[in-house]
Amino acid sequence: MITFSKIRYKNFLSTGQYYTEINLDSASTTLIYGENGAGKSTLLDALTFALFGKPYRTINKSQLINTINTKECMVELDFTIGPDVYKVCRGLEPAVFEVHKNNELINQEAKSKDYQKLFEDQILRMGYRAFCQVVILGSANYVPFMRLSASERRSVVESLLDINIFSAMNAILKSKQSQSKEDLTILTADLEMVKEKIKLNEKYLKTREDDSGRRLKEIQDDIDKLKNNSVELHSDLNGLLDEIHNKVCSNDHKDAVTKKIQSIEGINRQLKNKSKSIQSEIDFYTTNCVCPTCSQTIEEEFKATVLEEKNKRNKELHIGIGNIQKSLVTEQENLKQINEVLSEIRTIESRISEKKSSISIAESAIARLEKDMVRIKESDKTNNADENELKQLHSQKESVEEYKKETVDDQFYYGIAANLLKDTGIKSRIIKHYIPIINQTVNRYLNQMGMFVSFHLDEEFNESIKSRHRDTFTYASFSEGEKRRIDLALLFAWRKIAALKNSLNANLLIMDEVLDSSLDDEAVDAFLDILKGIDKNTNAFVISHKPKELLESKFTRQIAFIKRNNFSQIV
Repeated sequence: MITFSKIRYKNFLSTGQYYTEINLDSASTTLIYGENGAGKSTLLDALTFALFGKPYRTINKSQLINTINTKECMVELDFTIGPDVYKVCRGLEPAVFEVHKNNELINQEAKSKDYQKLFEDQILRMGYRAFCQVVILGSANYVPFMRLSASERRSVVESLLDINIFSAMNAILKSKQSQSKEDLTILTADLEMVKEKIKLNEKYLKTREDDSGRRLKEIQDDIDKLKNNSVELHSDLNGLLDEIHNKVCSNDHKDAVTKKIQSIEGINRQLKNKSKSIQSEIDFYTTNCVCPTCSQTIEEEFKATVLEEKNKRNKELHIGIGNIQKSLVTEQENLKQINEVLSEIRTIESRISEKKSSISIAESAIARLEKDMVRIKESDKTNNADENELKQLHSQKESVEEYKKETVDDQFYYGIAANLLKDTGIKSRIIKHYIPIINQTVNRYLNQMGMFVSFHLDEEFNESIKSRHRDTFTYASFSEGEKRRIDLALLFAWRKIAALKNSLNANLLIMDEVLDSSLDDEAVDAFLDILKGIDKNTNAFVISHKPKELLESKFTRQIAFIKRNNFSQIV
């Protein structure tokens, strides 16, 4: 239960620099009276301003500051909840909003809006509309329950029954459902993306593996061909080397033949020269009979002997020359054959060089291909990294699928919770339980005020009112005085229900000009009787501009407001 104990305010509306202070729990019933404009209803505005940061009446916040002093507008409200003592200080020029608990300032939020929400949700546990339905009934801005819309009626009743937590839960649930739906959309997209990545990676790895295997096979085939070719080249090379070795061995005497030819040619020249010389001598003895040197006659016998000897010698020389020439031809033929073999050797050596070059090219190609094989195999290590990435993608896919399954499960349970938290769910069952109690309480207060009708609210808070003749009416069908009695009956009923639920249970009840409106004297007396019998813990304040002599005997305490020098004061 909230027990409001004291309120004090200054420079608020028509009050001046000095605090106006009112004890809120010192009397069970208090009459506040004074002339119009004296500042009686300022109490309502100060109370709602302290609690909710806005006045009860339709007044701009800037107009709450006293127009003469124009600064240091301040309202302080003391109350207790259980063992805890609270003080709310709220002001303008400068702006102030402080909540003290047991003389210690509660940590203020960065934004006053958040601080206000914390104050309403965790300390007061009621909002402005519910407060105005249960604690205040004013003639200015009070909107009777029956004139509220269906949603506004539901909001008030939910606050009274302390089931607005379900509405808050439903709002949170809708946020979670929206977030879950968004998460599911993102997860579905993520899952499809991961699946596509896996598909592409698997295709890439398979293509790469196939290409790598095919390339390795092609390289190995090329290496095998080159090695086979190299073997054949080596075999041919060995054959050529053997062949050239044999030819070299069979022609090692070229120099000897050459020297022999040179020797034969030299002998041949000598023999020819010798033959030529002898022929000259033969010609001399044939043509000459006298010696040209000594002028002696050459004898015929001597001449014949010499010619015979010279001819014989010349003949022998010609035979020798012929034999020498035959030997020369033979040796020249041998030299020719040797040169032909040497030519063949050079051809073979050229072929050997070609074979060696081909072997070198083949060996270089084999070495290059073997390097390619090593590079491809090294590339397979990178392939292993890609396989690890694929494993990670599969793991990510499993994680996303698991999270998606959890999100789908959450949506299922959110759906169940939504059915429970919507207006036709748990709240409907609770309201259905309290509707008979509400109707019974309202009818009891109506009877006490002399209005003998059967008032009924259904679960959608639509009213039906039956007269004693069982004619059915609505709230709008009644006179203003009867409407006021229904409003008061509902006010008392809400306080009774709130007390039963201990939801909006407060000691304070303030009614502004209720007795000055359309209630007749009988209804006023009934109202005051109800007021006295409400609750021993209730402190009721009635604001009226009727002459105090008509009412003062019916109240425990009276407070008079007057306006002096344009400032409202208590006398």
